[in-house]
Amino acid sequence: MEPSLRSSSVKSTECKLKRTDPVLHETIQRFVENLSDDMRISQYADIHFAIKQLENRRWYFLSPNGLTGYLVCLPNLPIVWIDEQFKRSFKIQMRVSKPVYEKNSIMIASLNIGDSLLRIEDVWLLAGKMMRGTPFTQRLDTLHEFFTLQYKFDSLLQQGLRIDLATYKSLNEIKDLEHFPNMLVVQGEDNKRRLRIQIPKEFPGPTVSTVKTASASATAPAVKTPTSGAKVKTPTQTKVPLSKQEIPETKSSKAEEAIAIPHPEYPDTYELLVNGVKKGYAAIQDIDLSKRLRSFTQKEIRVKIEWNSEFSMYEICDII
Repeated sequence: MEPSLRSSSVKSTECKLKRTDPVLHETIQRFVENLSDDMRISQYADIHFAIKQLENRRWYFLSPNGLTGYLVCLPNLPIVWIDEQFKRSFKIQMRVSKPVYEKNSIMIASLNIGDSLLRIEDVWLLAGKMMRGTPFTQRLDTLHEFFTLQYKFDSLLQQGLRIDLATYKSLNEIKDLEHFPNMLVVQGEDNKRRLRIQIPKEFPGPTVSTVKTASASATAPAVKTPTSGAKVKTPTQTKVPLSKQEIPETKSSKAEEAIAIPHPEYPDTYELLVNGVKKGYAAIQDIDLSKRLRSFTQKEIRVKIEWNSEFSMYEICDII
């Protein structure tokens, strides 16, 4: 027999997800939007804004995986995953318990089609019970119970799609990472929305070190991971202030005009151009402004921006 580098294992079934029809897509979108005035999963965080948020609070981090969206179960309808910008949706074939599919449920899940992986990361509504306002660790315990007792793996039904439960780590464990990712997803214990921390390429090592230092200074409770159930405690370290290298230059807070370009993947995140020069990204915090911006169909939107010296980032204050 000729030598071969191919795996000797049985080839897995190719994952082929079916898109939803327009009526089902609209039904799922309308249900998610009607659940609350603000159903945003995450918000963009400038590196300096993120550092201020991470200090002395309880946070957990997760490496990004594909596109983030909602996993929705409604009575007498297929289970559907829909991305957080409501641009596309797929039918998800999975076996769940009777209470889950007979009542409304919304979980947060990321879908990586290339890896055929659906990763469940949070729960906001399960079997008709609202969970969004509860502490994050309590929601994790609920997810662990769902994944253990109310979901059953079915290789034939899932047709090659792997469904896993996300494993969060204490933010203190960031300091142990050998390779720091370009994007970091962090979730606060009492925060409704997670943060997407973008590590700019132009920032050298000190900025990465600052994130690790800020995470080490945050309170680190015992974290129960869905897979092991083990509790990890990390001692609190002394907080180290930002060095002069990491403090951006002072800018005027006077409003100026800019062009805002929506990010192709992340909601409420806009790239800013002033006279054709890139000025970084701006995250939208106000829900009314968010809805107004999303109502525009054109790619470039003329806006007014102001420099927020507290968080060292631009903010969109109005639409021109």
